[in-house]
This record gives sequence, C-alpha cells and structure tokens, in this order.
Amino acid sequence: MSLERARNLVQLFNDGDYDEDIEPYFNTLINFFKFLKKYEVLDEININDIPSSELDKDVFDFLMENNLITSSDYDNLPNEFKNYYLSYGLEHDYESTVIYITSNLLTDVEIRPDGFYLHLRDREELADFFCSSSRNTSASDIAKIIFGEDSHEWYYDGYTKPSEVIGVLDDSNITRLKDVIYKQIGYKELSLEDLNSDFFEFLSEDQGTEGYFRIRPEDLNGLLNDSDSMNQLFNDELSDLGSELSSLYNMSENTSYEDEISSLVYDGLSEYFDGNVTETPREVTLRDGTKKTRYRVRYIKIRDFVGDVKTFLSDTAGSGYNDSILEYHGSYTSLIKDNDSLFECIDFRIPDYPDYTQITKNVNEYFTDYI
Repeated sequence: MSLERARNLVQLFNDGDYDEDIEPYFNTLINFFKFLKKYEVLDEININDIPSSELDKDVFDFLMENNLITSSDYDNLPNEFKNYYLSYGLEHDYESTVIYITSNLLTDVEIRPDGFYLHLRDREELADFFCSSSRNTSASDIAKIIFGEDSHEWYYDGYTKPSEVIGVLDDSNITRLKDVIYKQIGYKELSLEDLNSDFFEFLSEDQGTEGYFRIRPEDLNGLLNDSDSMNQLFNDELSDLGSELSSLYNMSENTSYEDEISSLVYDGLSEYFDGNVTETPREVTLRDGTKKTRYRVRYIKIRDFVGDVKTFLSDTAGSGYNDSILEYHGSYTSLIKDNDSLFECIDFRIPDYPDYTQITKNVNEYFTDYI
C-alpha cells in the first residue's frame, strides 16, 4: 500500500467508516493504527471518531505512547478516555493533574501545603456524608441538627421528681443541699396538717410538739433519705428548690444525650476528614451602617482526596456515561454522596437514652449553677 492509500484510509476513518471499510482488513484498531504509524500519518486521525466499542485501555495506551493524547484538551476527549487520562496524569504528572482536577472538575477543593481542603457552603453540607434511610431519624438527620445553628432539645423524659435527683448527688453537693434546705426551713414550724408522713410524725413526737414539727440540723440526713417527706416539701415549702432540682436533672439528661450524639457525628467525620472545621472571621456592614464581625464556616481537611479520586477513576474507567466522569459531579461532596457503591456513607446507631453515668456526672457538675 502507498502513502496515498494510507491517507485515504485516514479520511475514511475520520468520516466514521471504520467498521465497514477498515476493520475487516486490519482486524483490530491497533493494527490499523500501527499501519498508519508506518506511513507517518497516525497524527492525522481524529480520536473523537474512534468507535465507542474500541475505546478501551489498550487503545488509550497506544495513543498515549504515540503522543496523540498529550496534546489534546481534556474537554475534547471521549468520555471513555477521560478517566484513563486523569489516572495516567496522577501517575506521571501528579502536580499538574491535581491542580487541573481541583480547578476545573471538583471545584470545592482547595490545595494547601499540608493537604486538600473541602470548601463548605455551610456546616450543614457535612450531613451529606452521612447515611439517609427510611428510619424515622437517620444519621444524616442527626448530623444536620448537629451542624446547624438552631438550638435543639435532644432528650426529654418527662418530669423527674426532685427526690430522685438527691439520689445521684455526691457528698459535697449533699452537704450543700442540706445547707440550702436548712436556710429555708430550719427550725420553722411546719404543720402536720399540711405535711403528713411517718417521718414528720416521728419528728413531732420526738420534739414533743403537737400538730407541728421543726427541721433541726440532726434531722437533715433522715429527711433526705425519706423520699415521701422530701417530695411533700418540694411541693410545698421547698417548691422553688424542687423545681430547680427537676430542671437540673432534665438539663443534665439533655446535655448528656447531646454530647453522646455529637461525639458519634464528629467521630464519624474522621472517615473522610482530618481535624475540625475551620472558620474565617469576616466583617459585615449592617443596614444602619454599623460593622459587625461574623464567622463563616470555610474549610475542613480531606483525609485522602487523591485516594478517593483514584478509586472513582478506577471503578468507572472506560465508561461513557456522564455520571462516570468527575465533572458530572462537580464537587467532592457530590462525588462521595452520588457513588454510594464506592464510598460508604457514615452511619451510627442512635442511642435510645442518654448515658446514666454521664447524667450523674452532669448533675453534680452543674449543681452549684442551679442551687
């Protein structure tokens, strides 16, 4: 065959006639390309006219070896070649390739000296990395609340009797509670008509009074150990103190549950991220002309950005579907969220109740703030 014949074949190929007029004579596309290379016309082919059935790794490698792709713009490559191209670039021209990916394909990622950072629209975007499900409340739902700015009451178990709170107080707070009770009702005449229990009857008899009794310092231990007597006082003479103790316990429950939930969420983030969200202060001008500093969530460091990209490229290499190329997703967040077969969403078991040990700790820690 002559050079003229080779050029005619190039024209047929570029006109889309490979399957009918070329493939029967050369059997494989690479054999055809080797023939064109022999006559030095290989660089005249239009790689976008390669039949989709021939867009495989062997053909890509041949074109790369012969410098037919390196001079091509990524945007003009067939979809089937794009992931091969990026994988090759990460292997042989790492710095330029990651810059291209973060500047053009996954544009919510910033390269810094110590790694890759996800630029967040807002903190709640992180909830996209958590599992959604048909459950009443999913890990994603919980994460949205944690990362949101609104306050939330996590746990409420109804009214807690103040006498039950006494049972979790440590010695120091028991002493403080005795002092408070004694200051409020110590040696005050208390009517048996209004307050009637075996303990109060005993005090009346022991003190030789009729129809009333007094709380003396030596009576406080017995009083605190008698839940019936204490609950009566908390509904009467010590109603404000009883309300404070009940509020203290309920707040301790809620804080305990919130702390546990928050730990589950932030521990889960470590699957994809390293460290905490960083915030950058900015000054804004209000309508009245005054300036105010506000904080906007900005970045969080991605644990293995390049590894995640390589996983995606490897799994979808050779596919011509739009969702198989990086620019379809446009962001690291969408890349992870849209490909749940490759990247597991973050999940955890939502506790039914707050941890009792932590509740007890909170009650004693916050006691002096309430009482």
